[in-house]
Amino acid sequence: MVDWIALTQGLGLLANWHIPVVIFFGMLLGLIIGVIPGMTAALGIAVLLPITFMMDALTALILLTSVYTGSLTGGGILAILINTPGTPGAVATTFDGYPMTQKGLQNEALGLQITASVIGGFLSYLFLLFFIKPMAWVALQFGPSEMLFLTIFVLVVIGTLQGEYFSRSFFAGIFGLLLSTVGTSEATGVVRGTMGIDELEDGFPFILTIIGMFAVPEMLNLVTRQAISEKAIGKGHDLRKLMRGVRQALQYRWTNLRGTSLGVFIGLLPGAGATLASLLSYSFAKRSAKKEQHYGQGEPEGVVAAESANNASEGGSMACLLVLGIPGSAATAVILGGFMLHGLVPGPGLFRDNAPLVYGLIAGNIFQMCLLGFFALIVAFYVARVVVVPIYVLLPTLIIVVATGVFSFRNLFVDVAVLFSFGVIGYFFKQYHFTLVSFMLGLLLGKQIDMEMYRFAALFEHNPALVFNRPITMGFIALIIVTIIFQVRRTIKDRREAKADG
Repeated sequence: MVDWIALTQGLGLLANWHIPVVIFFGMLLGLIIGVIPGMTAALGIAVLLPITFMMDALTALILLTSVYTGSLTGGGILAILINTPGTPGAVATTFDGYPMTQKGLQNEALGLQITASVIGGFLSYLFLLFFIKPMAWVALQFGPSEMLFLTIFVLVVIGTLQGEYFSRSFFAGIFGLLLSTVGTSEATGVVRGTMGIDELEDGFPFILTIIGMFAVPEMLNLVTRQAISEKAIGKGHDLRKLMRGVRQALQYRWTNLRGTSLGVFIGLLPGAGATLASLLSYSFAKRSAKKEQHYGQGEPEGVVAAESANNASEGGSMACLLVLGIPGSAATAVILGGFMLHGLVPGPGLFRDNAPLVYGLIAGNIFQMCLLGFFALIVAFYVARVVVVPIYVLLPTLIIVVATGVFSFRNLFVDVAVLFSFGVIGYFFKQYHFTLVSFMLGLLLGKQIDMEMYRFAALFEHNPALVFNRPITMGFIALIIVTIIFQVRRTIKDRREAKADG
């Protein structure tokens, strides 16, 4: 499966002093972008794109992918310390990472997060190196019907595995789907639900809704506290505890492997990305939890499950880009521009014409993952001090930084209004136990469901029975039915037990 001659030539291309320097600056910039609310990897890569014109193709692409790698990990650092996902893929990291910070275990949580990120990213690029062609074949089998029912399956799974109340979780998911329709339909070009506000014609930016749903409610909760972690007053960073988290993460072998596998698979599918991968991985980990584990209250395994899948999705997204020429996320879409800037067209012809460069890029990304842990631990060590900053200093600063970061996203004041509007929604969702995960997933996948339904109708409107000839589609339909039956049985059982106890 590996062209060893091309791989050797690709490693030869990496024997250049520019490569480590480029990785250093790219990784550092990515980590900084990840810990600034409102900043995204796509934005950082887009800013660097003109600079890469002066570089050779491999050096330029490694710089861009270094920023991508660093930002995915940096977003998790912010999620753990102040409950604000720096990137969309870090949403699931907040569920147990921030509760650990509130208990004074922020250093251990950061060690867990960084180590799981490195493991997930490293293994995903190893998969990419050895199995890139079979992975591409699998992705090619997914047409509109497969993507439609995969999306529905994910919504059903998250709804059944998350939250105390299935009905409220279901409602939150439907509400997210409803809000995802705001803006211009990609299929028809019709503008929907904008209420005459021109700035909403592109819909609600996902990163802004995430920051609003998670950051603003937490800011309201912080008002009554002395610091984020009152148990850690006097010392916000501790290298010894940070390394304890690193060692602990290595003990969750099965969780790391499962998260990596899910991340690679989901990342391989166009448009799915790190957010979906980390949410699915976290949900499956929660489903298989032992009695002594309490997910959502600072469970270390929850951080590992989320972060291993988050970074592993990068390898899948890069496979989708390299072999199919299809960007799996906004960041890889900008990286696609980097390829084209240097006269390279991702797709089947890229391997045929530039195999050494492709293998050199994959090997360079594996090298990045080896360095990522070192850089991220240094950044996390100093950023961890934020948990002991007094609230009367931290809260106004956070509001200004978040609002400024959100405004800089598109230079629109309406984005700040969107931020705080979703913050109010998030606050009431938390108060009344509506599942934030289901809502965010509905918002994330709504546009994809909308588009796939139009494609599905175009292909099968004359003979819907053709769907039954597609094994993958039928497999997802069967899984959806089984999952719903399982949830109904569990609900009935819980009610009977509750009546018996009463």
